[in-house]
Amino acid sequence: MEDKDLRRSIINAIRGMSLDGQRVADTFAHRHGLNTTDMRALTLIMEAEIRHEALTAGRLSSKLGTSSGATTAVIDRLERIGHIRRNREHADRRKVTLHFEPLAMQLAGAYFGPLGVLTDDVMNKYTTEELATVHRFMEDMRSAYAAHQSALQEPPSPAPEALPEQDAP
Repeated sequence: MEDKDLRRSIINAIRGMSLDGQRVADTFAHRHGLNTTDMRALTLIMEAEIRHEALTAGRLSSKLGTSSGATTAVIDRLERIGHIRRNREHADRRKVTLHFEPLAMQLAGAYFGPLGVLTDDVMNKYTTEELATVHRFMEDMRSAYAAHQSALQEPPSPAPEALPEQDAP
C-alpha cells in the first residue's frame, strides 16, 4: 500500500472508531436516560476522578463548552439520578468539586466491561513495543485535535475588504 493510501486508511479508521465509540456511548446514554451533554459531562467527571483531579463546575463548563447555567442543569440532572455528587468539603466552602458515584461506576462497568474484554483481546495481538508506538501515535493525534480545537476558539480573522465593483468596458 502506498504511503498516501495508508495515511488515508488510517484517517478513515480513526474516524470510524470515533463514530463507533460515539454510538456505543449514545446507546449507554439512551438506556440510562442521559442526553449527549450529560454523557460527555459524566465521562469528563469520571476521567478527572481516575486522574485524582478536582473538577469544578466552572472547569466542567469550560471542557463542555456550555454556559454556566447549562452546566448547572447537567450537574443537577446527574446528581438527581445518582451518577455524581457535589463535594463542598474544602477549606473554602464555596469551592465545589464533582465526583463520580459508585452507582455510575457499576452501571458503566456492567455496560462497558465486555468492550474492555474485546479491546484487551485486540491489544494482546501486539507486542509491547508495537503498543507503545500506537499509544504515542494516538497521543500525538489527540494533540493535533486539541491544537485545531484551540485554533477554532480564537476569533476569526477579519474578512478581506470587498473590492468595489467596476463597470464593465
